[in-house]
Amino acid sequence: MVVKQQLVVVGNGMAGGRFVEELIARNGGEHFDIVVFGDEPYGNYNRILLSSVLAGSHETKDIFLNSIEWYQENGITLHLGVRVESIDRARKMVCTADGIQQRYDRLVFATGSKPFVPPIEGLTNAEGQFLSGAFVFRTLDDAFRLMKHAAESRKAVVIGGGLLGLEAARGLLNRGLEVHVVELMPHPMTMQLDASAGAVLQLRLENMGIRFHFGKSITTAIGNGKIDAVKFSDGSMEPCDMLVISAGIRPNVEIAKHAGLTVERAIVVGDDLACVNDPFIHAIGECAQHRGQTYGLVAPGSEQAKVLADRLSGANSQAVYSGSNTSTTLKVMGVDLVVMGDKEPTNDSDEVLTYADRRHGLYKKIILREGRVAGAILLGDCTSAPRLLRTFHKNQRVQGSPAELLFPPRKTSASWEEPSPAAPSTEASPYRARASRRPTPEEETSLKEVIAIIRPERWLKTKLKTEGLGITAFAHHRVVGRGRQRGLQFLARRGAASGTGFRFLPKRMVSWIVPEDQVDTLVQAIIETNRTGQIGDGKIFVLPLDGVTQIPADEPDVGTFETFEMAEEIRG
Repeated sequence: MVVKQQLVVVGNGMAGGRFVEELIARNGGEHFDIVVFGDEPYGNYNRILLSSVLAGSHETKDIFLNSIEWYQENGITLHLGVRVESIDRARKMVCTADGIQQRYDRLVFATGSKPFVPPIEGLTNAEGQFLSGAFVFRTLDDAFRLMKHAAESRKAVVIGGGLLGLEAARGLLNRGLEVHVVELMPHPMTMQLDASAGAVLQLRLENMGIRFHFGKSITTAIGNGKIDAVKFSDGSMEPCDMLVISAGIRPNVEIAKHAGLTVERAIVVGDDLACVNDPFIHAIGECAQHRGQTYGLVAPGSEQAKVLADRLSGANSQAVYSGSNTSTTLKVMGVDLVVMGDKEPTNDSDEVLTYADRRHGLYKKIILREGRVAGAILLGDCTSAPRLLRTFHKNQRVQGSPAELLFPPRKTSASWEEPSPAAPSTEASPYRARASRRPTPEEETSLKEVIAIIRPERWLKTKLKTEGLGITAFAHHRVVGRGRQRGLQFLARRGAASGTGFRFLPKRMVSWIVPEDQVDTLVQAIIETNRTGQIGDGKIFVLPLDGVTQIPADEPDVGTFETFEMAEEIRG
């Protein structure tokens, strides 16, 4: 009989939850008794969608990734609302604030980050608590508190013009408040956008109703027990009922530091994701520092989770994490945005192609280094994102005119949109004629329909994964059915001693229309997101499309679907 080792995960956020999922999918439960500690009293949820809960576009139930029942079904011991207080490395013991002592053979830190609160005079009372009306925005409970106070408020000031700050502003704006955003830098989202892209985004957000204060910071919170106004660094003041602090994050590393682990900006790990001074302790996600780099994005944490699950489960004990090529697909207050790699050239030999249309809220930029995409920004129009992301992540040399990465000459969706009349600015003027012309029939790529039938609880992850590839258009249906999972059950008819019936299993059926050269990428993404190794993970069908045509306003026309040409089952 194999004696299982004790595996303890500190943190039940997106990185910790993803690691446990990946470990279970690799039969890690056969090797480990898994124990998870989470600060919050909830199951694992998608933190990215907190702003949508605040805005009212998502219900709370929509953002949960793994239910509490999922942990129970997979034999995982889950401690919710339990704060880990210390780690005794000599005894290999995790100690909590309420007296739990849990032994470990392997320990994984997935403690994430906490909000950074800048020094503001008058922000806290004598007990160190925020004035009424002042909030940070990081957790589900934060969102609940914000929603409750917003119902009684008229005007909010948000500190921070980054992604989290703008998303908080969107949520409050949707709830009818007048919203002011204060940002020390000269334009919004300075971590992701250059100055030109920032100016385009600023104009679009101002047209939605956001009021910006750039080049300023808040020095003083004014109020007697509650927020009445804020004072800026230039001496001016702004009355408000709410103050939301979203000025960045800092890794949660205090426990690791007190335990004697090597900590710089975050917990220092090697390519094996083990702490450099303790091979039995690992760190992933925002609390980990790898090769001098920390990541505040979901994708790197997911990549780290897969590598660590490979190593600990034995599926690939030699797997290594060599870093992440960061790219992000976002909606900033409803504005499509894709960013990847560098936002500015790093040497004179870099080639830069840009296109800007402030009036229509569009901005596109590509940085080419030795014939490869080193960075890009797509704002407002992301139709070229799938090809650009694929070229970037595979480090491929750009073939043909680089301008076609900004304005593809071939169809990239079921409907074709007119390109903007202006051409991208570039020193190589021959690109201009090719960047804005309508594709010829010979150039049009064939399209495929990809249909996935998956578990309901996996739909949100699948959506986020495919949107990360720049594939954002889909049709989604709630369906029921049965297959190898054997959803068939005997159901007696009402009032009868015997009878027959069926109980079908709930599923989600999702359809994407994509160019043929994106099918493999999309199918692989669906498999990675939905594979648990159990019967019932789902099936994927790829169908050819014969004559897909946009329906005009005066004369509808419909494309014809043929029989499917390929079906791929999601296998463990």
